Amino acid sequence: MSEVRPTYDDEIDLFEFFKTLWDGKWLISAFVAIALLVGSGSLLLKNAVYESKLIYSVDTIPPFYDANKASTDFQNKFYSVSLFEEWKKNSGDTSLVFDDFSTTEVVDGFVLSKREGKQLATLESKKNGEMFVLVKSKQLTILDDFFKYAHYINELLKAEYIARAKDELNIIETRFKDFSTANDAIISQILTIDRYVVSAEKGASVFAIQHPTMPKKVSPKSFFILAISIVLAGMVGVFFILVRNVIKKRKEHLAKA
Repeated sequence: MSEVRPTYDDEIDLFEFFKTLWDGKWLISAFVAIALLVGSGSLLLKNAVYESKLIYSVDTIPPFYDANKASTDFQNKFYSVSLFEEWKKNSGDTSLVFDDFSTTEVVDGFVLSKREGKQLATLESKKNGEMFVLVKSKQLTILDDFFKYAHYINELLKAEYIARAKDELNIIETRFKDFSTANDAIISQILTIDRYVVSAEKGASVFAIQHPTMPKKVSPKSFFILAISIVLAGMVGVFFILVRNVIKKRKEHLAKA
């Protein structure tokens, strides 16, 4: 005679499935509660990161320069330690330190590039052409200091461009002392440069710099972290209840057999 093996009902009983979960609701709740405590604790230990933008755009530049040239010049001056120290000396009371936003750092006597995210402020640009100074702080005094420093760089750049434009005019005038011999292109160039000089000396800036935006918290994302903690804890709790129920049924079947 062949041995009769016990048969098991492997069909999924939805009623029994939900009953099992309902019976284990307190255990699942305990998993969720523990996850919330751990998640909340980790949030308390992390320092919140805030960001503010000083958006700037090209306003008035000489005809012999383009936006890329102006942007590069602004960046070079912005990260110049000598210009920063000069501004800091003239501005008086400021808490800014050049090392906080410098692109380099000295390690064991070697100059290295800073890792992304370590700078207090960075110059950013998007594909749509938007340019801005990204400041990682919610302190309004720091944001205002960066605005004043950016404005200082902007004024230096304007003075440099005006001097360069006047040099261009002098060069052209030296070569064409008699403008009657100059062609229309030369005359048009002279007028364009001259218009730039007049506009800049009347107050037009190289860049139009907006005031800082309201600081926005970007990290840690409290709602996201807590929501993920709840979901994962719930899944772990459900998995634990189901596995425990399967083991329990297995033992009962073996005992009956």
